[in-house]
Amino acid sequence: MRRFLYVIVFLFLSVALFADGVTFTGKAPARVGVGQRMQVQYTLNEKPSSIQLGNISGFKCVGGPSQSSSSSVSIVNGSMTSSNTYTYTYTLEAVSEGTYTLEGAVAVVGGTKYTSNSISVTVQKEAVQQQQRQSSYYDPFEDIFGSGNSRQQQQQQQQNQPKQTVASDDVLLRIFSSKSSLAKGEGTIITIKLYTAIDLVSIEDFNPPKLNNFYMEELETDQNLRWTRETLNGKTYNVAVLKKYLAFPRVAGKVDIDKAEIKCMARVVSGRHPFWGYTYDNAPVSASSNALSLNVASLPQEPVGYSGAVGKFNISLNMPTDTVSVNDAVLCKITISGSGNFNNIESPKISCPKEFEQYEPVVTSKLNASESGLSGSKTWEYTIVPRYGGSFNLGAVSLVYYDLATKTYNTISTEPIIVNVRKGSGDASASTIYNSQTGVEVINPEDVRFIHKGDLNLVAAYSPLMLSGLYWLIILAILLIFIVLVVVLRKNIKKRQDVELMKRQKASKISRKRLKNARKYMQTNNQTDFYKKIITALWGYASDKLSIPTSQLTKDNVMQAFAEHNIDEALSKQFVDLIDKCEFAHFVSGSGNEMSAIYEETTGIIEQLEENMR
Repeated sequence: MRRFLYVIVFLFLSVALFADGVTFTGKAPARVGVGQRMQVQYTLNEKPSSIQLGNISGFKCVGGPSQSSSSSVSIVNGSMTSSNTYTYTYTLEAVSEGTYTLEGAVAVVGGTKYTSNSISVTVQKEAVQQQQRQSSYYDPFEDIFGSGNSRQQQQQQQQNQPKQTVASDDVLLRIFSSKSSLAKGEGTIITIKLYTAIDLVSIEDFNPPKLNNFYMEELETDQNLRWTRETLNGKTYNVAVLKKYLAFPRVAGKVDIDKAEIKCMARVVSGRHPFWGYTYDNAPVSASSNALSLNVASLPQEPVGYSGAVGKFNISLNMPTDTVSVNDAVLCKITISGSGNFNNIESPKISCPKEFEQYEPVVTSKLNASESGLSGSKTWEYTIVPRYGGSFNLGAVSLVYYDLATKTYNTISTEPIIVNVRKGSGDASASTIYNSQTGVEVINPEDVRFIHKGDLNLVAAYSPLMLSGLYWLIILAILLIFIVLVVVLRKNIKKRQDVELMKRQKASKISRKRLKNARKYMQTNNQTDFYKKIITALWGYASDKLSIPTSQLTKDNVMQAFAEHNIDEALSKQFVDLIDKCEFAHFVSGSGNEMSAIYEETTGIIEQLEENMR
């Protein structure tokens, strides 16, 4: 009887303690192998506004947090009480051997910070066979009254009971495209949906498809999955949108979309207690998406100057002033606005004569990606410096695009760029100075001498400069210098007119600028913009260095161009694999160390390519 009273008092104290405060606990496997992944779960009885991992030395986070919640209601003597449980699951991968302590995670509930317990995990060399958790129940009154089933008996009974299995169509992953047939460069909405007919505890891993043959913009979706009900093949599912993209195909023909894959943890029935009801267990389940192909039609014969723009666009020119002095900078802002695949629009070209010096433009984008398409504006700000005076007509800037509505190519142009340059002091002709003398009024008699009629023995004080060898040597040197300058200047002008050559020579410089911007995002832990800049730097370097137009920039073309430049196949494959790695990391959360490694690898590959392609 005394033991029974102790149990009752203990239960009441436990309920009181848990009812008065926030509980925050974490759990993880005690052992794991190097390179093996494990799940770390943090459970709270109140919903936090934010949660953050502590120090996870010895591990790297490869997924999470995935969220799940449950609630229970009990009625005792007409009094109803309810409780909620919120679970956050992270997926960690062991990096090296040793015994590590995962510091407590920090959660904010009602403006107050709470820290969970720390967890000790031993990482060994060999992989650890993970045991499925056995769902069991325990009758606490068995020890008191000596009746019922003990814990050991219940576990033995559950081991003999078959667990409920997950059917192959209980969890499905589907990819949909808003258009099955479209033109090259036309936008389509690609949606990835998760269908489930069973309860899911968490999403362990999700690999979206690699849209290699598309320019894509990820559309915003709810971070917390929003579930709806749909019927598919006569079966009712809970459905959530995992990812949604606005994609523009870069190639024509039959374009295949890679399969997506997902791994989840499902809640299944493992047994039944005669009094307490069903018991549950977690079971892993995985699914792959359907195969999807799009029919991409080629555009009509491309006119001269077409770079792949598809949509509806306008172009405008803005110059603060058209009259400046020699060596003063002139700002020209060219803005292209509208809707379409802005990614295929190349930088407008200003035809500057040799009297001008032109610098790389500063590009500003104000674009909005939505289900209706990609719209907004993109501005190129050019700085040109005139070196000589005069009036110059630099011509108009044009854009050729394909209009899907009329199925024709349209050309839009700005007004001509006219620059009036005032002449500076260096352009003025030197004035000629004339000297004159007036007559002499008084002459001293001593100034007049008789004419000497004999030999004066006169000696020439100097010889004409034109008869000296030094004069002709100087003339010859000036002539040679002039010829050399003319040859060098003509070669330089011809070189500047070769746009592709200038791009190849400046490819490394431009990529360093882009990597510098990516480094800023890495330092602020802005993963989305960091990976966008890294991908832009890699594709931009390949386009400029290999003279591949943006509309033809694919991985196969890049590999072929590297082979033509005698680049080692392993190095070119490393370059393409790095693009895949960045595109994958763009959709999966990573650590600062991973961003730093990708940044260092990108810098190293570009430096190796520069050395091999000199």
